[in-house]
Amino acid sequence: MTTRIGHLRTRVFPLALLTWSLGAAGFLGAAVTVATAPSSWLVDPIPESVAAEQQTRTALAARQLQRSLDSGVSDLNAVAAGIRVLKDAETPSKLLTQLMATRDRYRGVAYLAPTGEVRAKAGEDVDVAAIKTADKPALAVGPPQGVSPRVFVSAPVTGERAGRLIAEFKPNALIRPLSLAGPGNTRLLNADRKVIGATTGFTAFEPLTRPDLEQAAKDAAGGPGHALREVDGERHALSWAPVTSTQPTRQTGLTVVTDRPEAALTLPHSGEKRELILLGAVIAVLTVVVFGWLYVVIVSPLSALAKAAGRLARGDTGEPVIVRRYDHLGLVARDLERIRRDLAGRNR
Repeated sequence: MTTRIGHLRTRVFPLALLTWSLGAAGFLGAAVTVATAPSSWLVDPIPESVAAEQQTRTALAARQLQRSLDSGVSDLNAVAAGIRVLKDAETPSKLLTQLMATRDRYRGVAYLAPTGEVRAKAGEDVDVAAIKTADKPALAVGPPQGVSPRVFVSAPVTGERAGRLIAEFKPNALIRPLSLAGPGNTRLLNADRKVIGATTGFTAFEPLTRPDLEQAAKDAAGGPGHALREVDGERHALSWAPVTSTQPTRQTGLTVVTDRPEAALTLPHSGEKRELILLGAVIAVLTVVVFGWLYVVIVSPLSALAKAAGRLARGDTGEPVIVRRYDHLGLVARDLERIRRDLAGRNR
């Protein structure tokens, strides 16, 4: 009888556990292989058309940003015309307040006398020394200060009430056009190649941390362009475009640089890779569900029976074998309980 119990303990449970373990490991290994292998053997060259399209979109973002800045010149020219034509002393204040109410791109705006005295203002205080006095509308990027970039626009006021208007753009007005560059991370750089805006999280005036981005910012001085670079084993498509104007007083030195990793590019096998990754995830989930069920329904009860058989083989009859199921495992449990009672009766 003891030999029979030992046979049950040493053959049934270890075999079931070994089968369960090998099966689970095999299916999980297959899931990992299906999900990761395509990355090594489905390697697509990045078509020139993809890089060219990204360059076009980056250049579009740069042009849209310049148009947004030029719109600031148009706004101030309209206010300047109103101040020149309307003689009411309250006109400048009213026009500035109306500008702030109808345009959400400004932090603040001020009307200055030729001496620099502030005659009227609306919104937040404007650093009037950040942009030089000029007889033409101008744009300027303020030096690094505080935690946000500063870009200013100015326009002269002529006539009897001569002076100048200065407005400061909100950071969001600089970042919003960058979304036209499409997926990836698009950065806006100042003349010192420091980040003053991005489509993802950034810290104002942080330096570029990658040599390829630094080189792209330098190349932007020669006009729009694109290049393919490898960064930490992954290919990246870079494109750049300067923010330029035909007016000398509106040159800001800003640059737009877009960085798209290979994972964000639409390549011939991109769809297949995503499908295989999804298939690997499905296999992994099904493996966990199925083998988890097998463990609960078969492996765990067999473990309990093997432990009970081990106790009986050692002559321990103090703990009863509880019958929890009414199937073949339940029959084994009843047999073990019957054996336990027989052994207990003999011991008495």
